[in-house]
Amino acid sequence: MDIFTEQIIKRKRSTTDIAISIGASLAVFILIFISFFFLLPMTMIPLIPIAVTAAAIYGGYWVITSRNLEFEYSVTNGDLTVDKIINKRRRKRLLSFDVKEAEEMGKYDPRRMEQRPVDQRIMATETETGEDAWYILARTPKYGRTMLVFNPNENVLDGIKAGMTRQMRINVFGRS
Repeated sequence: MDIFTEQIIKRKRSTTDIAISIGASLAVFILIFISFFFLLPMTMIPLIPIAVTAAAIYGGYWVITSRNLEFEYSVTNGDLTVDKIINKRRRKRLLSFDVKEAEEMGKYDPRRMEQRPVDQRIMATETETGEDAWYILARTPKYGRTMLVFNPNENVLDGIKAGMTRQMRINVFGRS
């Protein structure tokens, strides 16, 4: 029987996201101010300040909306794939591996897990701190020893559980 399950979670806006949005907005206003009060008197062609203004507004819009992140977890017959969706306009594959290759899995404790030696740490969670999250350690060809921190629902956990080795399933979920 084939197993397929997926989940999409939206990242909550953090103080970093708000600071980036405010900084981008200030940069846009400064560029507009410079283009109209310094470039316009220096050039005879009003098209240049208008083009700078349009580019600044578009760039600011792009930066601010790029902070709207979603993560998609999908489990297909034991293969876990995590994609990052940026403002519903672009998708980027973060990680894909067979859960049979996982070394360790459990509830994520930020204080304890920050000290773990890994080559790559991927935070695909609702919050930047990884509250109420799970972690899974695996070796991937692209990143080496990788720690994925994510917020799976019960369906995704069941899909992962079905793809794990028996010993790993007992270590993580107990005898059930």
